[in-house]
Amino acid sequence: MERLLLLEGTMAIDPQTLTLPLVITAGLIDGFNPCAFAVLLLFITFTMGMLQFRTNYRYGLMKVGLIYISGIFVTYVLIGIGFLSAISFFSTTHAVGKAAGFISIVLGLILMKDYFIPGRPLLAIPGSMHASINNWIKRTTVPGVFGAGVLVGLCTVPCSGGIYLAVIGLLSLQSTLVQGILYLLLYNLMLIIPLVAVLLASSNRKVVDKMVAWQSGNKATIRLLMGSFMVAMGFVILEII
Repeated sequence: MERLLLLEGTMAIDPQTLTLPLVITAGLIDGFNPCAFAVLLLFITFTMGMLQFRTNYRYGLMKVGLIYISGIFVTYVLIGIGFLSAISFFSTTHAVGKAAGFISIVLGLILMKDYFIPGRPLLAIPGSMHASINNWIKRTTVPGVFGAGVLVGLCTVPCSGGIYLAVIGLLSLQSTLVQGILYLLLYNLMLIIPLVAVLLASSNRKVVDKMVAWQSGNKATIRLLMGSFMVAMGFVILEII
């Protein structure tokens, strides 16, 4: 596999050494994206109300929660594989990688805007999809809960898609398709760690209420941090192409 090196004076930048830490960091940050995080808390609150009088309450909550998170995981993996496969098939230059870098920067700046200019977020789950997601969640069946996860996975792309796109652009520059897919799996495992952590803590109603309050009160700050990371990722990709 060809190593891509950029020389600046006597400094050599090897993107190979950046891949693993960037994939891990980006995945963890994406796990805190306001769309998936907010819907998970909504899902937990609703499920707690449905199951609170059952003897197997905690088991039921963990079960449906993991099914929901699995729906997000599978959807994100398939989206990533689709984009990476398309880039690997059609791209013979670094044009797609550069485009991914620029798009990541633009989306990051839009997210940061929500911190400095409060208002309706431009990058959010479409309002028309809220009812559909809620309907899937209320079914509390395996297909229904998994379907809710799939919908959230699709609809959260506008929230944090810049991070994912930047990572895919990075992988397309230096990895074979198989290596890229393995990195995508790692990315998405990192992505669900915060969601699983929230789920594990959700057996305590007071903890859930505190998380809901924290998430509601820090939406703008979360968007600022995620947007800043998107911009940084975009510049990293443009630097190594």
